[in-house]
Amino acid sequence: MFSNKMMRSFCAVAIFFTLLGWPPFISADEHAHAEQGQESHDAATIWTCSMHPQIQLPEPGQCPICFMDLIEVPKDADDSQRTSLRQISFDERARKLAQVEVSPVIRGKGAVETRISGKVDYDETRIGTITAWVGGRIDKLYVDYTGDIVKNGQPLAEIYSPELLTAQAELIQAVAAVKNLHDSTLDIIKNTTGRTEQASREKLRLLGLNDRQIAQIIERGTPADHITLNAPMSGIVINKEVQEGMYVKTGTMIYTIADLDHLWVNLEAYESDLQRIHVGQHVDFSVEAYPGRFFTGKVVFIDPQVNDKTRTVRVRLNAENKDGMLKPGMLVRAQVISGSTTESRLLIPASAPLFTGKRAIVYVQLPEQEGVYEGKEVVLGPRNGDFYQVKGGLREGELVVSRGNFKIDSAIQIQARPSMMNPSSFKKHEEEKFPSLFTSKLQLLNHSFITLSDAVHGNDRQAFALSLTDFRSRLHDLDGEALPAKDKLAWKEMAMLLGSDVILASEADDRKELDSIYAAMAEHFHQVRTYFDLAGAMDNAPRYPEVQAALAKLLTDYFSLQQQLAKDDETGAAASEKKIAGQAGQFLASLSHVEDERKNQLTNDLQEAVKGLAAAATLTDIRAAFFPLSKALSLAVSTFGAPASGPVYEQFCPMAFGNTGATWLAGSEEINNPYFGTKMLRCGEVRRQLK
Repeated sequence: MFSNKMMRSFCAVAIFFTLLGWPPFISADEHAHAEQGQESHDAATIWTCSMHPQIQLPEPGQCPICFMDLIEVPKDADDSQRTSLRQISFDERARKLAQVEVSPVIRGKGAVETRISGKVDYDETRIGTITAWVGGRIDKLYVDYTGDIVKNGQPLAEIYSPELLTAQAELIQAVAAVKNLHDSTLDIIKNTTGRTEQASREKLRLLGLNDRQIAQIIERGTPADHITLNAPMSGIVINKEVQEGMYVKTGTMIYTIADLDHLWVNLEAYESDLQRIHVGQHVDFSVEAYPGRFFTGKVVFIDPQVNDKTRTVRVRLNAENKDGMLKPGMLVRAQVISGSTTESRLLIPASAPLFTGKRAIVYVQLPEQEGVYEGKEVVLGPRNGDFYQVKGGLREGELVVSRGNFKIDSAIQIQARPSMMNPSSFKKHEEEKFPSLFTSKLQLLNHSFITLSDAVHGNDRQAFALSLTDFRSRLHDLDGEALPAKDKLAWKEMAMLLGSDVILASEADDRKELDSIYAAMAEHFHQVRTYFDLAGAMDNAPRYPEVQAALAKLLTDYFSLQQQLAKDDETGAAASEKKIAGQAGQFLASLSHVEDERKNQLTNDLQEAVKGLAAAATLTDIRAAFFPLSKALSLAVSTFGAPASGPVYEQFCPMAFGNTGATWLAGSEEINNPYFGTKMLRCGEVRRQLK
């Protein structure tokens, strides 16, 4: 594989020679082949370069620019046979030349594994230094080499010190004076000698003697020539600064002792890894000395500064080392596990996606169609070892191209179809008529996007979250299967791009990132509006919350009546029609302050429908009165909007009332025919979704 720098150099040279009219590195025969390749679009296949798709030849060979083997690209297929604008077919020979391999989309743990290197070091809080507290001569060293193990209280060295001799003599004299004055009646003298004794004891303590040594001096009654230095802690001697016979001054360092039962592990983490590391986190690590064995440490410190030279941040672990297996200076490889270790996520091989910023393109082999691939834009999560998490765009079990995907993308580019390097573009077909249900749902999606846009521009986070959820729901509900073949492919591509926009927008970290995502989303929705000729603004009709609230209650009873008629339940239908009369009266009362040209027609139609419903005595009569009621409520919903409780669909039965046809409203797309009931329960179709 060529490096990016080499490839840019090749491309620069190619452009230079092209500007001079001289194809780079192409002989006369190759130039003739290239010209033939440009005129061979009617051939069954084209041979091209995965790095330079502008090279199109009629037969196999090598790229005249980078000398890579050409790959075979089949002739463009008919749109009626495609399931996606990004679909392409490779025969067996082309797959072998492109070295295409596929791998399934699997589910795995949602945890992300981050690997960091570092080394074992001493715990600075457990390092002790033995210094000379008094000047003198080192006459004996009990610990005379680095690495020796010492215990707390163990003798380390003997020092001869004239200053210590004097201090011992002062203590002995002070103790003797206290004894001599024990029977004295002069309290002031007794108190003075007592304080002198205490001062002598404290002086020896400050010179490094412990209580036991001081007691021995008093018991012996004579000053000792030498003083013994004892270890203040257990550990290993890591530094020895003196030799026997050396004279030392007060403060001279003699030993450094480290407790190796507790160690630090200093890791060097890259900036990009910091988001997955936090204080208190447990981290597993291994060392070369013990392959296959893992140790555990706890994150106790994250350096607030970045190393300018290495661009890393120091992360410190506390690690137990009771068995002494870890040695300071050992190199370690740590594994930081972040995220859920139980929740499963969709995973694809790390080699599968082709990245375009935060978005990625993945090629999927169509089910039971070996050699037929479809490009999908997906949104990826963090990398998990050799896999990427998938947040949207793929399903478990799909076969993704894990090798040869770049060559497939190049073949897609040659056919001028959407690819990693070639953004989607759509041209509207003139005088195109789309299904009414699709059109009505698309208008609702348009209104939802305008609300979303207002929330973004108004910087209203709460409104943005609500409008984004509504937009996602309406986008998911919009099915383009009823569209003509070419339009269906265009809508599938647009919906895929908008779906990725929704996921990215929901995870935007800050305003700047959201603005960037929204800009792409607005461009994608502009393509939808242009292609399907949507209006760019919402209906400016006034909103009446009290009217919509009354309409919602009326529709609830209406839907109940519709379900009773579908079940042939005459008793239930009679009970529902009585409730409708009361709710209809409240709805009409809410219209008193409404100014709308359709108000009078709506009032007259609904009053007549309620009268007809009240006069109905049999199930047949109720069904006959149900149709005028449905038309009146359809006008009400079209005028004042559907309630927030759920969508309202207009459905149609062509066989009702002697094949003249009749409509009704429903709260879902499922057909439950109220005019024929159980005899022809599923007879009918969804005409549109009312806004």
